Amino acid sequence: MYPPGFRQSCNRVVDEGRQRLGLSMGIVSRIQDEQYEIVAVSSKTGVFVADEAFPLKKTYCREVVETGVTLALNAIDSDSTLHNHPLYQSLPLEAYISAPICLGGSVWGTVNFSCMKPRKTAFSIDDITYVELEAKRLAHMLESAGFGTERVRRPH
Repeated sequence: MYPPGFRQSCNRVVDEGRQRLGLSMGIVSRIQDEQYEIVAVSSKTGVFVADEAFPLKKTYCREVVETGVTLALNAIDSDSTLHNHPLYQSLPLEAYISAPICLGGSVWGTVNFSCMKPRKTAFSIDDITYVELEAKRLAHMLESAGFGTERVRRPH
């Protein structure tokens, strides 16, 4: 399903990214047919596991998929749009950063990190660049293995 070594790379990204950003959870997701599938997860809570799938509309990543741009929030409670998000009611994440994994102009998935506690400081340019570079690196792995020829979801 994925190129050799891809899941291992995803696991490394979420483990290292979670530690670097000081957040409790990291996920690499695959978006297909309005479904959000967890490819890799690193979590202190154990709430999610790899290969779980959810409707995209019930995830925080839907905004990243719809726009095709990185989203970084240090306190979701202060963002009225996401504070009313369906997932916030059951899983009130506060800190969240996510970058799209883009293939052929479409969003294939996301690299995202989150925590149920707000960050004391906003995500820095270095933090955002780090997550975006990891997303691009994973996209390059997929493209090198011939992925990306199928259309996934074009941002609006």
